[in-house]
Amino acid sequence: MCDCPCDCHMGAGGSADAMKFSDVLILVGIGMLCAGFIIHGWVETTPITESDDKPYEKSVHLLKGDELSILIECDDGCEGEAVITKNSEQVHQFDFLVSSGGETDDYFKSEAYDEYKLVIVLDSGSGEVDVDVKRALMLDFIIYPIGVAILIFGLQKRRSEIDSESIDAELESLE
Repeated sequence: MCDCPCDCHMGAGGSADAMKFSDVLILVGIGMLCAGFIIHGWVETTPITESDDKPYEKSVHLLKGDELSILIECDDGCEGEAVITKNSEQVHQFDFLVSSGGETDDYFKSEAYDEYKLVIVLDSGSGEVDVDVKRALMLDFIIYPIGVAILIFGLQKRRSEIDSESIDAELESLE
């Protein structure tokens, strides 16, 4: 350290006001809403071709009444099959033949809670696969009302903090 009068060696030792609880609630509420939008808006399609080393596989845990949606879009004409198994036992099969630029879809509704495995094999062609789970109980949407409730509570708390702040003012006497 040098003995110069400047504050060039002060570092990060400055001071700042503590973050208010209402600000934390507002940030958490907004964060939960953004996370929900990302979770539900994220669409991930997987490219598949007949020359892939391994077939397309996806494991999902489904509750009773949940629906598995399978969308296959073909760049070239494609032909193949989609098989859903539970405990290594086939529970659903979907054969498809799609022309170039076309698409096909299929739905599977689960009868009981379990882990299901989807395998899609292309015999010819190439395309993209989009697999989506539609929940019967819609529990994955619970993040929105919780996020909104936390955000509204944080905004109300912030408003009450602003209303109860003391206002420091200097009154100048008129002479």
